[in-house]
This record gives sequence, structure tokens and C-alpha cells, in this order.
Amino acid sequence: MIIHSNDYRNHDGYRASFNRLSKLVFGIEFESLYQKGAWDDRYICHSFVADDEIIANVSVSKMNLVINGECKRALQIGTVMTHPEHRGKGLSKQLMENVLDTYEDTCDLFFLFANRTVLEFYPKFGFSTLPEHQFHLNISDGPKANLLSLVSLDKLDVSTKEHWNLIKQKLSSRKPISKHFGVTNNEGLFQFYALNVFHECLYYSRTDDAIIVFEHEGDLMHLYDIVSDKEVYIEALVSRITTEQTRKIRFHFTPDQIIDKAYAEPFGKHEDVLFIKSLFDLGKLPAFCIPKLAHA
Repeated sequence: MIIHSNDYRNHDGYRASFNRLSKLVFGIEFESLYQKGAWDDRYICHSFVADDEIIANVSVSKMNLVINGECKRALQIGTVMTHPEHRGKGLSKQLMENVLDTYEDTCDLFFLFANRTVLEFYPKFGFSTLPEHQFHLNISDGPKANLLSLVSLDKLDVSTKEHWNLIKQKLSSRKPISKHFGVTNNEGLFQFYALNVFHECLYYSRTDDAIIVFEHEGDLMHLYDIVSDKEVYIEALVSRITTEQTRKIRFHFTPDQIIDKAYAEPFGKHEDVLFIKSLFDLGKLPAFCIPKLAHA
């Protein structure tokens, strides 16, 4: 029997079964997202149920993509999983077909990220790969951040109501981080990452009135996202959050403002592969990177 999460998101038994399966297959669970009220109606699971247990699932996340300045209705497919005891029965294939049939008339494109072990699966449904690029900026030996400049950064704690409400408020009114390839209406995905992956990397910049997601890895700084309802000047921001050790910045999104200063190179073999099934002509796209915190 196929059921949708709208039928069981608030059903304790099915939700617990879904979390058991996602933890078994991916090592993740969604209960904290649900308890925080962030499992919204834009994240919809399509699942097979047997003996009151979720045995296979394909989820969709509704959002808008901004591609070359145009807003497109998009559906991202994720959490594709089958219990080991039920693999080889074609359950994922049936769920994929169900999803594509259900939403084909309500969106402009489908997209998903796949690891390199399943690259032959998605072309069967009309998906094509689209190359992404990573953007780097080399940092000179000029002035770097110091303790005084870091005072304007407040570390966020997702366990506090005040900080969680700040995150929700900023997400609800955010501007897309890129007009070349940006995302809006993806609050649930950001909140999932905030709770489960990047909870130690969240800061509020009072200077920029923005939430900044970043971390340092030796002399490399990863800048994952900037959440604000206004334009944030990236070069000025970067000058405040780099340190004396920083020599390079990797942007996990398309940095429009400094696209002529950053250098782009294709994703490496360890990165997930972007698949797109577009219902319109994408045309020729410049180098881009879909924001990391928009990956389902």
C-alpha cells in the first residue's frame, strides 16, 4: 500500500517507523525536525507500508529555484530508501513513477542529488546529469578578522527558543542567495541542516542583520549560506570572518557578487551528482552551484 506523509506525518507509529528506516539506511532521523514544527507540508513522503511498517520511501521537497533571474517551481526528490529485506522488488521504481505522475502538472522541473553508486537508476525516468562547479576565492595577506571585529557575530544555539525563532524569522523573509541559481521556500531543509549537521556553524551577524553558516578547516574556510532579507556584501562579510590562517574560501553556493574574482572548477568525484528533469528548456547555463543547505 502506498501512503503519503500527509497521511502519517502526525501518526506516531508511522513516523517512528519512517525514522527507523531513515536511520537504518542513511544514519539520520527526522524526529527533531518534527518536534521543532519544521516538518512542514512542503516535505511530502511517498511510502510503501507493509504490516504497519514503512518499507520503502521517496520524498519530495517543494521549493522555488531562481535560474538566471527567473523563478521556477521545483520539486526536489530525496530520502529514496528501501529496507534491505525488501530490495530487488522494484518498490523505488514504483514510487518514482508515482511521484513523477503526481506532480508533473504542478512544477517546472524535478531535480535530485545522487551518489555515484546509483547513477544508472535515474536516467530511466528521464533525468539527465547537470555539472555543478565549486567556487573558491584566494585570500591575500591583508588584514584579517580580530577579536574586536568578531564581536558583531553571535553564535546561535538551536536548542534555545530565542535563537530558533530568529532562524525561522530570517528564513521566512530571506532573499535567494543567487540569481544565477538560487533557492527560496526551502525553510524545512535549512532547519534540518541547522538541527542535524551545521548546529556548530550558525552565527548571527548584527552588522549584516544576517545568519551566516560557516566553518574553518585549517587554512580553508567553508561558507555555506547567508540568510537575510536584504543583500549582504560578500567581500565585506568575508573580511570580517576570515582569520590570520585563512588562505582560501570555498563558497557552497554561486557567489554572484564576486563571480569575476572567484575561480570555478568542476565538482570532484566525491561530490553527489545533480540530476534534472526539466519541463522547459534550460538553455546554456554558466557555472553554478546549488546551495549546499538546499540539498535533500
